[in-house]
Amino acid sequence: MFCSLASGSSGNSYYVGNGDEGLLIDAGISSRRIVKALAENGISMSQIKAVLITHDHSDHIKGLTTLANKYKLPVLATPDCLKGISQHPLTAELDKSLMQTIKAQLSFRLSGLEVTPFSVPHDGMGNVGYHVRNSHASLTLATDLGVLTDEAIHYLKAATAIVLESNYDEELLQKGSYPPYLKQRIRSHQGHLSNADAAAFLQQHFHSGIQQIFLCHLSQHNNHPELARQSAIDALNGCTPDAGKLVTVLPRGQRSPLFHL
Repeated sequence: MFCSLASGSSGNSYYVGNGDEGLLIDAGISSRRIVKALAENGISMSQIKAVLITHDHSDHIKGLTTLANKYKLPVLATPDCLKGISQHPLTAELDKSLMQTIKAQLSFRLSGLEVTPFSVPHDGMGNVGYHVRNSHASLTLATDLGVLTDEAIHYLKAATAIVLESNYDEELLQKGSYPPYLKQRIRSHQGHLSNADAAAFLQQHFHSGIQQIFLCHLSQHNNHPELARQSAIDALNGCTPDAGKLVTVLPRGQRSPLFHL
């Protein structure tokens, strides 16, 4: 099972689980919002066994301190990411005893799931995506990365469901009000994936084993859900007759439904 609690530059948090229990990936919205969104999808905090962190930017850790400290949730991240979290003003009060180190390419089991972190290029600290699998399905989340590396492509192709960044539309970014340095940061190999980048991956690497495609982390100012969705569908045309059914754009400021994988 999978749902997005929020997805975008103002906050990100996702749930993946087996039904009885599961994990959060990131906690970039308030603890109250996380608890409320989970409850609306029929998930209680007693079912959450850990929080996996992709990197130390505020839109991924904003609610982490309150959530983890209150519910005594283990916080799993790479050594560099944990260092960044420890130094960040939003998470300086996070209970250090809850922090647990994970390493890219080293799988571990939790809540009946096998989790493999993999490195991604971004300008945070210790950035990773996650490949999560059980006996019948798997999900790969690749967000906040400036380019799709061979490593990221490997785990995306290995999943039955993918959560892939589609952050910006090139034309909207070019014509928008962001200063040149910020536009360059977004476009860089340490920045974000565009609609065209996500579409290129789908066009080149889609196969019938990929059954669900979730587009995530859309920019509020430099993208639009229908632009991202149509770009992905256009890339899939000719690859599958079900392109329109496969692609879901995850909402920015609200939860998604609970999807069965």
